[in-house]
Amino acid sequence: MPSNSAKDLGCAKQENVEQAYTPSWIDRFTAWVERLPGPSWACYLGLALVFLLVQSITLWVEGAIPVGTFNSAQVFISGVLVFFLGLFFYLDEQAATAVEILRPALTISEEKYQEMLFRLTTLPSWPTLLASLTMIAIALLSELINETYYPETLIPFPVSAMLFRILYLIGWFLFGAFMYHTIHQLRLINYIYTKYTRVNLFRMKPLYAFSNLSALTAGSLAIIIYGFLIVNPNVDRSDPAILIWVFIFLSTALVTFIWPQLGMHRLQDAEQERCLDEAYLRLQTIITELHQQLDEGDLEGMEDLNFAIACLEIEINTLKGIRTWPWEPETLQILITALAFPLGLWVIQFIVERLMVQ
Repeated sequence: MPSNSAKDLGCAKQENVEQAYTPSWIDRFTAWVERLPGPSWACYLGLALVFLLVQSITLWVEGAIPVGTFNSAQVFISGVLVFFLGLFFYLDEQAATAVEILRPALTISEEKYQEMLFRLTTLPSWPTLLASLTMIAIALLSELINETYYPETLIPFPVSAMLFRILYLIGWFLFGAFMYHTIHQLRLINYIYTKYTRVNLFRMKPLYAFSNLSALTAGSLAIIIYGFLIVNPNVDRSDPAILIWVFIFLSTALVTFIWPQLGMHRLQDAEQERCLDEAYLRLQTIITELHQQLDEGDLEGMEDLNFAIACLEIEINTLKGIRTWPWEPETLQILITALAFPLGLWVIQFIVERLMVQ
């Protein structure tokens, strides 16, 4: 059974730092959180409350909102910042657990396994920073095109608006790191699957190891975009800029789940074809022998040949019935439902609103 705890994962990273590359600031931050006394979730929750209180107190002092109340946009930005920070570690921990489940099917040494574990759960420093800065540049460019980045109600309150803008850009900074984390991790999953995994059609469970991780990563993208729309009910859902971002998020989520599994799917297909070819060759041999005995009028042992043919037919049908996608069927169903259901409600609401206007 997998036994990777947060502490074990932190130790694995520390032991392998010199073997690969310098860990990113994200990995250093999560390692720092793990060293703090108490559960990690308490630290992340406390950080979210700090973000929320700092914003709220600023709004109260400037008179933007009544004292003691909270603004939905501030709640969202506080939550999403900490959501990203906690998500990095949670996904890394899930990746460590998944690769341990896959370990029996891997054709690598223990040293190589530890290297793969390090790379899978640790981001390189400079590429992570570059990805974050690139995402901020995209956000600033989007502002120039769309000319919106914070609620219009904050315009008369410069300090609150500036604070929100800073946190807003930090959110994009973290989102850039998250996108790089996703690409980095899923590329490695595909690499591990296609280069170091032994495929056994009759022992498929280990091959499903990374499907839950991919689904969690994809679901996180959906949570971000749907969370934004929920806390911003006044957002014009017919705005092309909003629609484009929704499409980008949901498409990326679906690709995130399917892409790292494609290489393993091809390997499973190839293994299935190999096993079927062997079964058909054996079947051909037995049928040839059967024909020879029939031609010679020798019916002795005919029952054994018929039994062998029946067994091979069962084997062939069994092989054909084996799924060659490396995930449980319900995993994909749950993910598609999670992605499509809120979008379907949004489309229905949009249509109803248009009809009522007419």
